[in-house]
Order: sequence, then C-alpha cells, then structure tokens
Amino acid sequence: QTNFATSQGQFLIKQARLGINGKVNEYASYKFLVDFTRIGKLSTSTTTIGTEKVVTGVSASFSDILLDAAATISPIENFGITAGQFKVPFSTDNLSADQNADFVNRPMSTNVSPSIRDIGVMLSYSMKGNLTGEFSGGVFNGSGSNKSENDKSNDYGFRAVVSPIKHVTLSGNYYLSKSQGNDLNYMNFGLIFKHNQLLIDGEYTHKTAKTILADIKGNAYFIYALYKIPVSSNLLKEFIPAVRYEVYDPDASIDNNEVNRITVGATFEFAKINFARFRVNYELFDYKDGRDNPNLLVLEIQTRF
Repeated sequence: QTNFATSQGQFLIKQARLGINGKVNEYASYKFLVDFTRIGKLSTSTTTIGTEKVVTGVSASFSDILLDAAATISPIENFGITAGQFKVPFSTDNLSADQNADFVNRPMSTNVSPSIRDIGVMLSYSMKGNLTGEFSGGVFNGSGSNKSENDKSNDYGFRAVVSPIKHVTLSGNYYLSKSQGNDLNYMNFGLIFKHNQLLIDGEYTHKTAKTILADIKGNAYFIYALYKIPVSSNLLKEFIPAVRYEVYDPDASIDNNEVNRITVGATFEFAKINFARFRVNYELFDYKDGRDNPNLLVLEIQTRF
C-alpha cells in the first residue's frame, strides 16, 4: 500500500488464518479460527556459541492469535445455542468474514461499534417461509477477545434480520455495554438490496457513552454499490467494480471533527482456482479538522484453500 500523505509505501501481510469448521452430528457443530499475523511480542531464548548469540526458542501467547473457539448445540430445528469466543451479534459488515468483504479495509463505523469478538453465550433462531428472518441475542464478558470479565458487569447484544420483500434485507442491532463505570449503548441499522449482479449495501451506527460530565454521541454511516461482471476467459471469472461513501463523526457535540472517505475499488476473481482474488482500492479521505488526508492506494492478493 502507498500513503500519499507521507509519501511512504510498504508491503504487509494482513492475514494468515487457519480455520476449522465442522459438525459432530446433526445437533452439534464447532468453529476454530486463528490468525498468525496477530502475534504480538515474541519471547525468545538464546544461547552463546563461541562469540555469537543463537536463538534456541521462540514462543508466543496463544491467546494473541485465537479468534474463534466456539461450539453450537441445536436441540431443535432452526434454534441454536453457541458458547465460547465468537463475533458478537452486531452489524452485518462486522459479522461478514474478511474473505467475503467487498473492500480491502472495513468501514469507519467500526470506530463506533463494540468489540468484534467476545466470550459469552448466544441464542439464535432462524425463520423460514414467506417471511425469512434471523434473530439472536447473547450475553458476553464485555472485555473483548481472550479476556476475562474485568468490571463485574456483562454486555448484552441483540440482532434481528428480516427480508420483508424479495431482494431486500433489513437488519437492526442493539448492544449494551459498560466500560470504566460508563454505560455504552450501540445501535445499528442496515439495508441490503441485491438483484442479479447488483448489490447495494448501507448501514448506520450510533454510539452513546454516558459519562459523569456529559453524554458523548458518535455516529457513522456508509453506503456502497458493486456490480459483478462475468468474464469468459481462462484467467478471470469475475470483474467487480465497487464504490463506497462513508462518514464518521466521533463526537456530535464538536464541530468540524468529521471524517469522510470515498473508496473506489475493483476486484478481479481468478478462474480455475477455488478462491483467489486480486483487488485494487483507492481511499480518498477528507478530515474536516484540516489535518493531512492519509489517502491510500492498496493492492491486495487474497486466497484460501
């Protein structure tokens, strides 16, 4: 990627994930996912051979790389109980896997969203028929990934997804949290329109932090569109142009602190490979406080097997 504000470029390994999903039987399933790029500080041991120090061992905390470790029990049809560490029921974009994301970087609404993952228990129910829907609610530690409860309170998350008419999906999310004695409320509403090769997706997220001095309210929203164009060639299967517009306001009581971002992207999906993509994204920022805009050009190669 290249940052045009600093005139610097670099190569990054964004993810190196290993996941296992499976079923024990028709009533039980499991999920396990780790990301080796999340390893923080490595602990090394060395010894001296002659005049040189030689590394004899390297270790890292497993909790640093563990993303998902969850089991689901389905005692009756369309109903599930999930326990362990997994994504909390909030925001369609947050819940989508990174390999299914339509842009290299997540939207800025993640700044006014709860922790993506936490440890807890969740109930879920899916409804099928003329009106389809999914409903889920859970209780979580509230400390984030791989952390025990640290403030003697739990977090509560609720999510509902319905498809009232063909091609349209609506979602509503609510999350109640507490941090350092402050109550945090999160709300999210989403709409997806999908018809043939066209996808239009939008979300609005609101956060209220109730402190002793004042209520701090933050907002963010995004809308994007993409179109999948089939390609008949030995090299490519699809060409997917996409554009996204988003706004992030960390504190609604302060003027001129919003951030706007426009992302223009193109994805090339290769043929004859189970899953492989080459993606180009250009991110154009507009900081209303006058700071330099860290406009980014990102080239990404993504594959899984």
